[in-house]
Amino acid sequence: MKNKSKLKFEIFKKMVISLNESIDILVKNTDITHKRWLKDSVIQRFEYTIEWLWKFLKVFLLEEHQEDVYSPKQVIKTAFKVWIINDIKIYIDMIEKRNRLSHDYHDEFAEISCEEIIDKYIDVINIFFESVKKEYE
Repeated sequence: MKNKSKLKFEIFKKMVISLNESIDILVKNTDITHKRWLKDSVIQRFEYTIEWLWKFLKVFLLEEHQEDVYSPKQVIKTAFKVWIINDIKIYIDMIEKRNRLSHDYHDEFAEISCEEIIDKYIDVINIFFESVKKEYE
């Protein structure tokens, strides 16, 4: 195990925990006044979690598989090729969602995106995290 991927994993771990916490708070919150801020929190934490997911994978692929790739989508495709991830479509979808959220923050799009993060993406992120965690803990 290499030091750089361990460091990236530790940062990614904090982000996954933070994203899960914000989702838990949003789901349990009954005060409508704070819903928008809580949704914004989920979206922002999703954005940086996905950013670090692909950056961690990039370093992991280089250290463990001697695959030197640079763009987020190429990292995902290579991770799929070497069997680190098993559903390329949803990972590419998360990368694209993260990119769009960074540049397009209309209320309706944000609302739909927050629902997708909770209903579709968080389970994938958590499963990936748990599978990789075994390598580092």
